[in-house]
Amino acid sequence: MYELSRIRLHSIGPAGARYADTVLDLRGVGDPVAAPAPAQGDFFAEEPSGPPRRPAPAGVLFLENGGGKSVLLKLIFSVMLPGHRNTLGGASSGVLRKFLLADDCGHVALEWQHTVTGEAVVVGKVSEWRGRQVSTDPRKFSEAWYSFRPGPGLGLDSLPVAEAPRSASGARGRRRTMKGFRDALTEAGRSYPHLEVAWEDVHERWNEHLTGLGLDPELFRYQREMNADEGEAAGLFAVKNDSDFTDLLLRAVTDTRDTDGLADLVHGFAHKLGRRAELTAERDFTAGSLELLDAVAQAAGHRLRAREVHAGAERRTAALAHRLTARAGQERERLAALAAQVTTAAHAVGDARRARDRAVAVAAELAHRHACLALAAAEKDAAAQRRELTEARTLQSAWQAAEAVLRHRAAADRAARVHAAIHEAERDAAPALAARTRAAEELVRALDHAAREGERRADEEEERSTALQSRSEAAHRDATAAATAAERARSESGHLRQRLAEVEQETAEAVRAGWLDDRSPQADPARAALAAADAEKSAVAAWDTAREAAARTAGQAQEAAAALTRAELAAARAGDAALAAQGTYEAESATARALGAEPRLAALLGAGSGGTAGELDAEDLDRGADTLRELLADADHTAERRLFELRTAAADDARILGALGDGGLLPAGPDVLATVEYLGEHGIPALPGWRYLAQAVDAADHAAVLAARPELVDGVVITDPQTHARAREVLAEASLLPRSALAVGTAAALIAPTPAGPSDTDVFLVPPNPAMHDERAADEERRRLRERAAERDEDIRTLAARLTADRALAARLASWRAGCPAGRLAELASLAHTARTAATAAEQTLARARTRRDTTAEAAAEAARIREERQEAAQRPRRRAGALAGLAHRLRERAAWQARLRELADDGAAHEARAASCLSAARAARLLAERLHDPQ
Repeated sequence: MYELSRIRLHSIGPAGARYADTVLDLRGVGDPVAAPAPAQGDFFAEEPSGPPRRPAPAGVLFLENGGGKSVLLKLIFSVMLPGHRNTLGGASSGVLRKFLLADDCGHVALEWQHTVTGEAVVVGKVSEWRGRQVSTDPRKFSEAWYSFRPGPGLGLDSLPVAEAPRSASGARGRRRTMKGFRDALTEAGRSYPHLEVAWEDVHERWNEHLTGLGLDPELFRYQREMNADEGEAAGLFAVKNDSDFTDLLLRAVTDTRDTDGLADLVHGFAHKLGRRAELTAERDFTAGSLELLDAVAQAAGHRLRAREVHAGAERRTAALAHRLTARAGQERERLAALAAQVTTAAHAVGDARRARDRAVAVAAELAHRHACLALAAAEKDAAAQRRELTEARTLQSAWQAAEAVLRHRAAADRAARVHAAIHEAERDAAPALAARTRAAEELVRALDHAAREGERRADEEEERSTALQSRSEAAHRDATAAATAAERARSESGHLRQRLAEVEQETAEAVRAGWLDDRSPQADPARAALAAADAEKSAVAAWDTAREAAARTAGQAQEAAAALTRAELAAARAGDAALAAQGTYEAESATARALGAEPRLAALLGAGSGGTAGELDAEDLDRGADTLRELLADADHTAERRLFELRTAAADDARILGALGDGGLLPAGPDVLATVEYLGEHGIPALPGWRYLAQAVDAADHAAVLAARPELVDGVVITDPQTHARAREVLAEASLLPRSALAVGTAAALIAPTPAGPSDTDVFLVPPNPAMHDERAADEERRRLRERAAERDEDIRTLAARLTADRALAARLASWRAGCPAGRLAELASLAHTARTAATAAEQTLARARTRRDTTAEAAAEAARIREERQEAAQRPRRRAGALAGLAHRLRERAAWQARLRELADDGAAHEARAASCLSAARAARLLAERLHDPQ
C-alpha cells in the first residue's frame, strides 16, 4: 500500500490558479517505516539521520475561493484516473484542456511511498497542444503518462522539464516539449536501469500499469465520486431508498461496460433461489452422509484425480511430442542465424564494456579531484573557526569571573552592616535580661519546694490505700472460695439425687417389663441377670445357624444374577450383531438397486453384451460392475474428444465472426480516419479507400481493384482531383506521423486500369475481410456462421450434460465397488443369517438364566428374614441381662449415696455463711480506700 509523499506541478493550471513550478512536500512527519528496504543514495548526498518516516497521515489546504483547491484535485485525478470523463465534477469534458496554454508543456508528478518498506515510486502526466496552438479539437490535445522509481540519476526534483542552462548565470534553461521530455526520460532509463522507467499514452494500458505498481485506480474513482460536488464524503452514501442503495452497490462492484456478466450473475442467483428447497434437502443429506463417507469419498476422489491426471498427461505428452518434433526443425534453422548474431553481439559488448570502463574511470577521477578540493577548503574554514572559538571562549571566561567578584564584594558589605546592627541591639538589652534571669531563678526554687512536699504526702496516702486494697482483695478471694465450695456441694447433691431417681425409675421399668417380681420379697436383680445370660446363649446359637443359611442362599442368588448379566450381555451383543449385519446387507443392496435403476447403466451393459436394455438388480450389477466401469471410461474418452473438436470449431467460428463485426462495413484504421478528418477540416473532400471501394466500385471489380491498388484501398482517396496538390502540402505541414505506410491518391488512380507487364509472383495479397468492402457478402457469411454456431452450441450442451452425468455415474459406481467388492453381497447375506441364529440362541439362554435368578432370589429373601428374626430374639435376653446387672450394682450403692447427700447439705450451709461475712469485710475495706483516694 502506498501513501502520497510529494506533488510537483509545472506550467499547468487556469489563469487564476496557475502552478508555475510548485512542490507540495508531505514527507518525514508520520510514523517510522516498519521494515525499510535498502536504498542506493547519491554519491555526494548527505547520510540519513535516522530511519525513514512515513508521510503526513492527513493535511489541510487553506485557500480562498478560486485559489486552486479544486484545480489541485482535478490534476491529481488526471494522473490516477486518465480520461476526460474521470475529471472531478464531470461537468465539462474539456476542463483539463483549459489548464494548458499554447506554449505550455504541463507536468503533474506524484511521488508515492510504500507504508511498509519505504520504497518510492513517481507517476506523472505530461500534456501539450500539437503545433503549439490552442484548439477546440480534442484530438490536438496530446497527453501521456510515465512512471519511474526515484534514485541516483533521476528524482522528482530533477525531472527533465527544462533543458540545462548554457551559462553559469543561474537562469533556467528553455522548457522541453513532450517529445524532448520523453527522450530525456528514456535516456535516463537506459543510463540507470534501476529507475524502471515506463511510458504509456493509452488509458487502458496506463490503468493496467498502475494496478501492476500497486496503485489501484478504482480507489481514486470512489474518491472522485465523493468529491464530485466538492462536498463531504458522506454525500456519496446518502441514499433515500432501497433502489438508490442498489444502484450505488451495482456501480461499485460492476463494470458498466459489461452488463452481460451482471445479467448472467442475476440469472444464476435466481436459478439457485428457485432450487433452494431442493438444495437445502441435498445439503442436509450430504451433511449427514459426509461423516460416514468422508474416508471413502477421499480415496475415490484421489483415485479419480490420479486417473484424470494420468490420462491428461498421456494426451499432453503425445501433443508435446508432435510439437517438439516440429519445433526441433525450426530451432535448428534459428540456431545457425543466432550463432552469427551472438558473434556480432559479443564484439559489440566488448566495445561497449571498454567504453563503459573508460567512462567509469573518468567519472571516478573527477569525483576524487572534486572531493579533494572540497576537503582542502573545508579544512581551511575549520581552522579559522577554531581560532575564533578559542578567542570567544577566553572573552566569555573573563566576563563570567568579573560578575562573580562583584557579587562577592556586595555580599561582604551586607554581612558587615548586619554584624554591627546585632552588636548594638545586644548592648541595649543587657540590663533587662539580667533582671528576668533573677526572677526566674526564685520562681523555680519555690515551685521545687512545693513539689517535694506534695510528693511526700502522696506517697503516705498511697501506702495506706494499697494496704486497704490488699485486705479487700483477700476478703473477696475468701468469699469467692466459700461460694464456690457451696455451689460444688449443691451440684454434687443434685447429681446424687438424680442417680437415686434413675435407680428408682430403672427398678420400676424392670418390674413393668416382667424382669422382676415386686410382690416377692426375695426378688433379686442379680439372679434375674444370670437367668437372662443363660437364655442369651441359646438364642445366639440359633442366630448363628440362621446366619450361615442366609449367607449360603445369598451366594447362590449372586451367582444366578451374574449368570443373568452375562446372558443379557451376550444376547444384546448377538442382537446388535444381527441388526448390524442385516443393516449392512440392506444398505449395500439398496445402493446396488439404486445404481441398477439408472437407465444409462442398463443401456451400456445391454449394448456391451449385445442384449436388450432393462433395469439391473443387485446381483446383475455385482457381476457386471467392472465391465460397466470400462464402458463408462470409454464413453468418457469418446465424449471428451468429440467435445474438444466441437469447441475448437466453435472458437474458429467465433474468431471469424469477431473479424466480420456486428453488421455493416467495418471502419478503417485509426491513421486513415485521422487523415480523412484532418483533410476535411481544411476543406479537402476525402474518403477511406475501403469506403470508396464499397460505394463507387462494382462488387464484381473489387477483386481486380484490390489486386491492382492494395495500398490505395487501405489508404485515403481524394474525391476531388483538383485538391490533390493542396492535400499533399497540408499533410506535409500537419506532421500526423502515422504508424503505418499510408497511401493518398485520387479516385482515378484507384479505378485506373492495371498496366500491362510481368506480374510479381513473389508478392501476393491475403484475402481481406469481406466486411471491409462487401456488405452483402459479409451479412451472408455472418448468417451462415451463426446458424452453424447455434447448432454446434446445442450439440456441445447435450454432450457436456451427458459427459457430466456419465462422470457422476462412474464416480458412484467406483465408490460402491470400492466399498463392496465382488461377492461381498452373498457374504453379507450369509453373515446376517448366522447372526440371526446366534441371537435366537442367546435369547433362549437369557430366559433360562432369568428363571434361575428369580428362584434363588426368593430363597435368599426367606433366609434373610429368618436370620433377622433369630438376631432380634438373641438381642432381647442380652439387653435384659445387661440392664439387670447394672440395676443390681446401683442398688448396692444407694445407701452410701444417701449418707453423702446429708453431709453435702451441712457443708453447703457453712460455706454460704462464711461467704456472706467475707463479702461484708471486703465492702468496708473498699469504701475506706475510696475515701483515701478522694479526700474531698
